Amino acid sequence: MAVSAFCQTVAEVPFQWRTMEGKLPIKENLVFDVYWKFVKVGKGTLEIKGFEEVNGRTAYHIYSEAKSAPFFDNFFKVRDINQSWIDAQSLCSLKYLINISEGGWKKYEQLDFDHENEKYILDDDGTKKPGNTVRWVQDVISAFYYIRTLDLEVGKEYVFDAHSGQDTWPLKTKVLGREKVEVNAGTFDCLVLEPVLREDAGLFKAQGSLKVWVTDDDRKMPVKMKSKIPVGSISAELSTYKS
Repeated sequence: MAVSAFCQTVAEVPFQWRTMEGKLPIKENLVFDVYWKFVKVGKGTLEIKGFEEVNGRTAYHIYSEAKSAPFFDNFFKVRDINQSWIDAQSLCSLKYLINISEGGWKKYEQLDFDHENEKYILDDDGTKKPGNTVRWVQDVISAFYYIRTLDLEVGKEYVFDAHSGQDTWPLKTKVLGREKVEVNAGTFDCLVLEPVLREDAGLFKAQGSLKVWVTDDDRKMPVKMKSKIPVGSISAELSTYKS
């Protein structure tokens, strides 16, 4: 076959969505107590709301919310909402939305991903910014849920592409070991994960180490998260859960 004919044949191969074996719960509601050092300062929610359609694709709708407690609203009021829509077949991000209000700072951002053409469109507080990315990329929320679908092994490192703002980068997550964790929701045998997040990547603005404890079973349900911040550390501990 001539080179030109070969190139034409390759170019004509139609785009196909990958099929991943891992699955997530159709619905799940996790509520966390949030602590600064040893002081309870608010609550957080991670929820799988079920399936929705995004650009003709069936997607898991993930909803994350963080609220400061009423007493701390007087000092630093937090009302953060992060949402992600994850393709149910390919387990990649289709859409990511943040609406952040922290103290006097507010931020709205929406990312829409075109995996076929390896493009994204960022809506940054009303300003549209198109750009290039890679196929099967994750946002910072879908990345965590994607990890939950993997067969994790202690001592291994898992790397895949993540995106926030206008940047795509390799997100690395190490499985450090196993620990038993006691929180208000109960006592759980856990795997200890250490994702390396960017400082502006949402959920936790990691400045130093970030550790996540997930149940050592097929669910890999998050039980505890802890991150360093400039004035100490902040942690989230599971208080209730249902599916």
